[in-house]
Amino acid sequence: MEMDKNAVKKVFSNQEGPHENLKEWVMRYVNTQYLRPIAEHTRKAFFEVETFIEKRACPIVLDSGCGTGRSTQVLAQKFPECTVIGVDKSEVRLSRSGKPCENLMWVRAELLDFWRLVLENKWEIKFHALYYPNPWPKASEATRRFHFHPIFPTLLKLAPKTELRTNWEIYAEEFAMASVLAGDMLKMPLSVSKHIFQPEIPETAFEEKYAKAGQELFCVMVEHK
Repeated sequence: MEMDKNAVKKVFSNQEGPHENLKEWVMRYVNTQYLRPIAEHTRKAFFEVETFIEKRACPIVLDSGCGTGRSTQVLAQKFPECTVIGVDKSEVRLSRSGKPCENLMWVRAELLDFWRLVLENKWEIKFHALYYPNPWPKASEATRRFHFHPIFPTLLKLAPKTELRTNWEIYAEEFAMASVLAGDMLKMPLSVSKHIFQPEIPETAFEEKYAKAGQELFCVMVEHK
């Protein structure tokens, strides 16, 4: 049965373009350190994962906010020479992740804490996937988006190549703009591009749902020069 395109709602926001305070918030946080105490369950989970990656001794692919783990499985096939780690905070979602393969591990953790531990412990991340994060679309919720948050400089430093996917163009525009601005301020030259894409094979449940509904999907690639 054909999916009703109206059944999957587009992102609704009272923003008509990038948030007017984007530059102010990026500049506020770019040279500060995020000091919230790291959750103990995340610290424990991190060191369990570290044991796994040390045994394999190869580059790492990080799938942040992996949900039910479908994208992590796709990435494990794309990067067979790497160890692929899928991270999500929801035990319920991860319980539906299926059977892991040899180069894949899922972990339940607070994402922002996990990123900080990754950077502190100097993991060799080859590629970072950030697929369909919660857009927090109301203008009043903007500071909950990754690029408005004190964690953003940490995010940019994690990997030489980061890919963001979203079905909200404003989020993609903001992420790209914030990456350029933060990269300049951190003296970290970045190549940033944004484009519309249509997946041949959807890599997440959200991607499949949005694509079937005929929504435009946006990709932002951030690469260290």
